[in-house]
Amino acid sequence: MQRKLSVNIEQHIKDLDNFMNYYNHERYPGDLYGNTPYEVLNGSKPYKNKFHDVIKEAQQNRLTQNRTFNNCPVMCF
Repeated sequence: MQRKLSVNIEQHIKDLDNFMNYYNHERYPGDLYGNTPYEVLNGSKPYKNKFHDVIKEAQQNRLTQNRTFNNCPVMCF
């Protein structure tokens, strides 16, 4: 909770609830390959190659952009 000191018990409980919501529903640990902990607990299987096609397409697009940048005569392979 970013080393914050609680002013009172009500604020502490509210901060703790916000942190738990973030921790379980909003963060994407690398070990879970694009899933939140809550999704995995509900049966979603971590799939290592989940973004493989998206990454490959982005790589191809980037190569095309690099090759056409400023009409550069150097061809990268």
